[in-house]
Amino acid sequence: MRKTTEQLMAELQNTKNIDDFVVKNQGEMMDMSLSKYLCLLLEKYQVEKSDVFRRAKMTGSNYGYELFRDDSKKASRDKLIQICLGFPLSIEDAQEVLRYGKVGALYPRDQRDAYVLFALKNGYDVETLNDLLFEHSEKLFE
Repeated sequence: MRKTTEQLMAELQNTKNIDDFVVKNQGEMMDMSLSKYLCLLLEKYQVEKSDVFRRAKMTGSNYGYELFRDDSKKASRDKLIQICLGFPLSIEDAQEVLRYGKVGALYPRDQRDAYVLFALKNGYDVETLNDLLFEHSEKLFE
């Protein structure tokens, strides 16, 4: 990807033909599924799924495994955040996971999201983040 999102948005707003826009910007489009991106991150960070799920507090269900395997599974934002903390990912990679999952990116003006961003920056797991959220009367990750 070479263009910023802002550049693409400006082009899109000025286009008269959506097909021309898409063809012209094909290389700028997200062409990877969430499950493929998650598997790519396993390689990049050299971690095992089981370790991700343990740190994410997702060991008692198949939900996480389904996200890595099945693109038809709709991911919840909180579960994707938990997976991000399970790696732990950089903020940039976590934001990409949320984009590929088609859920809202973390927003520093949202107080709970600010805690999550802080946790990502500092390599917290879900349990440590939940302690921080509890101290500040924010909704915990289950």
